[in-house]
Amino acid sequence: MATANGILNGLEVIEFEFAETPRSTPENPRYYKEVLKVLLSDGTVVYNCVWQNCEFTRPKASGVWPHVKAHKNQTRAPKATAEPSEIDVDGLPLAEVIERARKATWYSVQLDAALKKLDKATHEVEKWKPRATAAEKQLATIRNAFAAVA
Repeated sequence: MATANGILNGLEVIEFEFAETPRSTPENPRYYKEVLKVLLSDGTVVYNCVWQNCEFTRPKASGVWPHVKAHKNQTRAPKATAEPSEIDVDGLPLAEVIERARKATWYSVQLDAALKKLDKATHEVEKWKPRATAAEKQLATIRNAFAAVA
């Protein structure tokens, strides 16, 4: 969540998650990486920019997405990967800790899916590479045969 204090538009944030894109389906859910769907204490749902301390909201996720470009030019120092024991969350509000845990879970799921796709693609490459090499040799033989005749 973009607000560290758990308050957005003057209301307490009850729940938030990454917003689904228009291409999302029940079989293949897709999510914006920088837009959050936020449930507020009065029961309203708004969409919020994911950048820290940015309270930009709109009633639809598609309204927030163009705003995200405003943050693209902001430079951030490259983050070094910290060891889990080095991550200090003592001074953070509970909402920020929950946000980080949800992001970590979401990224973990995305990483697992990407690794499965990579494994499948690697297997397919290993399967098709010998056939492609053999086909290239056959094409070279055919070209040589045509060149000899012509």
